[in-house]
Formats: sequence, C-alpha cells, structure tokens
Amino acid sequence: MKQRKILMTIGFVLLLVLLFGVVLVLMISSGERWFAYLILAACVGLLVFLRNTKFWRGWRVPLFWIFALVVAWTGLFSGQPATNIQPYIPQKLEQPSAPYPLLLNNLAIVDTRTGNLTFNMSILCDNGKIKDIAPAGTIKADNAKIIDATGKYVVPGYLNMHMHVIGEEDTLESMALLLANGVTGFRQMSGSAELLKEWRSGAFTSSTDQPALLTMPGGIMTPINAPTPEIAVKFVRQQHESGVDFIKVGGVSPDVFHATQAEANKLGIPVEGHVLPDMDLKEVSKNGFHSVEHFGINFGALISSSTDENTLRAQATEIPTKFTQNPIFVHLMKIQGLQHYVNEQFITWGTNTSGGANDETQLTHIINTYREEKAKELADVYVQYNTWQCPTMVRMHAGLFNGSSEATAQRLYDLYLSLVKIYDMEGVKMMAGTDGSEGDAIHKEFDELEKADISPLHVLQMTTLNGAEFLGRLDDMGTVEVGKYADLVLLDANPIESVQNLHKIDAVIRAGSYHTKEELDS
Repeated sequence: MKQRKILMTIGFVLLLVLLFGVVLVLMISSGERWFAYLILAACVGLLVFLRNTKFWRGWRVPLFWIFALVVAWTGLFSGQPATNIQPYIPQKLEQPSAPYPLLLNNLAIVDTRTGNLTFNMSILCDNGKIKDIAPAGTIKADNAKIIDATGKYVVPGYLNMHMHVIGEEDTLESMALLLANGVTGFRQMSGSAELLKEWRSGAFTSSTDQPALLTMPGGIMTPINAPTPEIAVKFVRQQHESGVDFIKVGGVSPDVFHATQAEANKLGIPVEGHVLPDMDLKEVSKNGFHSVEHFGINFGALISSSTDENTLRAQATEIPTKFTQNPIFVHLMKIQGLQHYVNEQFITWGTNTSGGANDETQLTHIINTYREEKAKELADVYVQYNTWQCPTMVRMHAGLFNGSSEATAQRLYDLYLSLVKIYDMEGVKMMAGTDGSEGDAIHKEFDELEKADISPLHVLQMTTLNGAEFLGRLDDMGTVEVGKYADLVLLDANPIESVQNLHKIDAVIRAGSYHTKEELDS
C-alpha cells in the first residue's frame, strides 16, 4: 500500500512537471496566449484538488492523465497564429531630403562604369536627388548651401551589401557609424515579419543622418522553421505574401534547398544566402540561386574547386535530417514560440561554427587538392547563370583565424584571396559586404580586396555600381548622374589610383544633406 502511494505521488509530480513545462513553453512563446495560461492554471488547480479526493483512485487515474494531456495539447496549439497572411501591396518608400538645396563646386566626378574623371564640375542637389550637373560656375541656385569642393573627388555613397544591423541592441549607433564611414545604404540579411512592417512604414529609410535600409528578408530559413520540403514550400509562399524582397537561406538539407529554389522560381522571388558544402555550387547556380554569401560557407567554394570534390563533399557536415524531419520534431516546431526559441539557438550555433571544420587532415586535403582551373570552371558557371557573389572577406578572415591553426588558416585564406581574383578576372558579378553590424568594416573589406589584387575601379564598383545593379536600382543609385539619389561621398584623393583613397573621406552627402569631416569624426 505504501509503495503504491509513493508511485502515485511520483506519477502526480511528473504530471505537474509536464504541465508546468507546457507553461514554460508558452512563456517562451509570447505574452498574448493568456487563455492558454488560464486553461493550464485551471487544469493544474483541478488536478491538485482531485488528488486529495476519493476520485483519484483506480481506473480514474489514467483518465485524468488523458485529460491532462488533451488540455496540454490544447494549450500548446490553440494559441498559434493564423497562417493566412494578407498580400503585401508594393509601394515605393520616399527618399528623405535635406531642408536646403546643396551646391558642390569645382570637384571631379568619378564615373563608376569606366573610371573616367570629369574635372571642374558642379553638382546641385535638391529634394534628396541630384538636380543638375554642369561645368563649375554655370549653375545658379537660390538659397543653396554652397560648398567649395576644389581638389575633391565625388563617388556614389558606399553600399554594404551584407549586414545584420536592424534589430540589434546598438542599431542606432551602428547606423550613425555606417554613415560616418561613407555607407549610405545597406542590404540587411536577416529580418522578421515585425521588422518588415516597420520598414514598410518608413523606418530605417527616412533620416538624412543614417544610411538607408535597401532590402531585407523575413525570417532566415533553417532546418527549424523549414525541416521538410513541404514546409519549405509553405515558408516560401508565406514569405512571398508578406512582401519580402528575397528568401534568405541560412543552411538547410539539399531536398529542402531544392524545393525552396523551385517554388521561389515559380513565384519569381530571389533566393540568396548560404549553401552548405554538401551541395554542388555549380548545380545550385544552374538552378537559379541569386547570390552566394561567404563563398557558400564552410569551404563550399574551395570544395567545388577541388580535384577531389566528391569525397570532400561526402565528408562535409550535413543537416541531421533523421532528427529535423522526424514527425515529432516537425510537429513540435509548429509551436511558434518554441520554434522561435530553438531557431535562435540554431542560428547562434551556426554563426559560431560557420568558420568550417577544424580537422587539420581534412583542411590540408582541401588545400592540396585546390586547383585554379577548377575554380575557373566554377566562376564560368556563375557568369553563365548570373549568380552573384558577396565574398565578405573580413568575415572569412575572422572565421578562419578563430578556428584552425594559424598556418593552416593563412593557407586557406590565401586560397580565398585567389578565388576572389579568379572571380574578378572571369567576370563574376561581385559586391562588397562585411556581415555583422560594424560601421567601419567596409573599409577593412576594401583592404582585403586590395590584398586579392582587385583593381581600385573594381573595388569601387563592388561598393557602388554593382550593388545598385544587383538591387535593380540603377535608376536611383550607383553612379553620379542627374536624377539619381543625392547619396554621395567626397574623397580627398583619386579612388581610381589606389584602393587606399577610398578611406580618405572628406564629406558624406545623404539625401542632399551635407555632413562635414568634423561632424563625421565626432
């Protein structure tokens, strides 16, 4: 009898632990599911009451367990948000504008298409755009702020095409530092439904003291929110309905990846981001992948440039599909709050481990089997299928030197420098990006691209013209021409002569608002 009471008490405690575990999941979810809390609280209270009555006996006990499980299930899933998303109606965000016309006199305009210079010119900015360009002294403007820019070179504002600024704790500080370093626009590579709504309402674009957020995805696609091809297809459709500019892939299994690309191709929405090394980058390019970030990630491009790529690809880390596609896991990930929490942990883990494997034998094999002719084959496929690259050299450097031995890391990084040079020579379309949110990182990227022997003109194009082309925004930005946005950088030296001259910023103009060097330095 005593043993039976002990077992019943243990069973009751386990039941309460189960229910309180459900409450914990709901707490992770959000504060909006008050009715689920109420149901669970009532259930716990009822069980405590019944436990002390004669009803908690015999055949009734299993029924109470069943009842508790049904209530727990109801509490978990009844509060889930509806999957029906109202279609987004596209609208063009307004460009901000300085409260005054701005006239820049006696400067040299750098043509980002050709590298040609036009000296002794004047530029009139008004209502956030370039209103007129003419020889110095020929433009008259009433009430304009006039700047003597003798000896200065003007280029379009820098575009950082891979960043994670929005949603961070230091977003405002990062935005200010970006502008201080010449960045007038950036591509945000992570987002959410909430951030999309903020952006569409004019946030992150309307200040002349900050760079503009140019494009942003919704949630990053991972094995947590897209564990199966079927769910991935729904994910793409929902993202498309919510008005995202592109689908960001953070790393998924090949079957999910292919299903994502196929559905995105049908809907005409670009897929960009990571390609895990267990996939052939040439096939990914042929299937329509729009932009490869970080060389694919985890040595993907080096593996695709190896004479033993099949063996190396077979050794590459794969998504554990037996776990992520298990029906129980898939169903649990329908709980929005739990999915969000687990997804955040996965992204954090992925970020911390995305430098690649630390197996020196495997890394040495990658190095020893790398061949330039294989890299050229990959580059030629990218050119043929218009697959863009955002190398993020500063990110690659940081990842490598935080993982493998310094000697191995240097050898690997030298191969990445070689890859960038080959891409450049073969005509692969590339843009400058840095990852993270650091305001001055774009200048470090310039230095790394210079180490790869990329010409000053091409480095300038990667951070101006190419980004505009990638976004389909050549009508707005990318060159210094009438009608374009008045987002400009004044340099003290000719950027076509040396990459180092991209660092020599004298002033930044954002939507026609003039920011002096002293203001930027402060």
